[in-house]
Amino acid sequence: MKKFLHSLFIFFIGLLIGAILTFNTLGLILGNILYMELSNPQLNINLTSIVNHSQDLTRINQYQQENPNAQKVALYTPYGDSSRELVGTFINNNSKYKKTIILIHGLYQNRSMCLNYVNIYKQLGFNVLLIDLRGHGESDGIITWGQTEIRDIDMWCDYLRNTKQQELIGIHGISLGGAFALLHSGLSVHPADFYIEDSSYSDLKGLYYNHLHSMIQLPNDSKILDILWIYSQVCMYWHTGSTLDKLAPLKAVAHSTSPTLFLHGSADTLIPPNTLQELYDNCRATKSMHMFKDSTHAQAISNYPNEYFNVIKDFLVNNHFTTIQN
Repeated sequence: MKKFLHSLFIFFIGLLIGAILTFNTLGLILGNILYMELSNPQLNINLTSIVNHSQDLTRINQYQQENPNAQKVALYTPYGDSSRELVGTFINNNSKYKKTIILIHGLYQNRSMCLNYVNIYKQLGFNVLLIDLRGHGESDGIITWGQTEIRDIDMWCDYLRNTKQQELIGIHGISLGGAFALLHSGLSVHPADFYIEDSSYSDLKGLYYNHLHSMIQLPNDSKILDILWIYSQVCMYWHTGSTLDKLAPLKAVAHSTSPTLFLHGSADTLIPPNTLQELYDNCRATKSMHMFKDSTHAQAISNYPNEYFNVIKDFLVNNHFTTIQN
């Protein structure tokens, strides 16, 4: 009888271990699928309704052809499992000042998107560098939600300092580009001199969590997505060495030391307008913020071009980054 009970105990222990291993193996498989899907353009388009214009280079190609001061630039990353080509356009303003603004586009766009912002900075005496994020436009790779993009931005800053001899560098990002700007402000060991973000999210986890919950049509009290999310972040850490929790602009700005301007539209339905106040409150650096009335996601420059210009000009003048007053 004792031998039978011992064998039964061993059997149930083995069954329990097998069940745990099976559950975790299945969780990791599904979690890895979810992580890979987060980098899938189609999933992001379904979740956000953003149209994929990442490969439409018509505007930037035309601009480079028509403007002799616009120079296409390519850098090669020395990190990761293989070298990646990063592509940008440097626009020389023929200014006596050695200062450049890096403009960073949104999700599934390319550097063409930022052409709308070029004249603002040219009027304020800046050279301009438009960049394609990895996996967008002419840049290689896939999006990693800031893990490798921070180092990519570091490379562009080094290029400006060492090759173009620029003495002052600012970064202006829109939507996803704004989030990467804020991540860079708090996580880079060599931050830029100032940052401007327009329509950034505060925490990508929360943004995707809500959209995924609705898309999969799970009950509000369901824990299925909670469990899958944990496994997806384990897989993300395995692939990239980080998680979306660590890549939150809300956390990054708490470590920023560079003056930062926060912009948002009050009619933004993709990223809630209260995100502006959350980011602003958590930032420990010199800061300013501005809400554009009735403006939708990342459309303030089109809705209120004069107001947009003046807000940026005032921020730069007040922080002594430009002396132009008109």
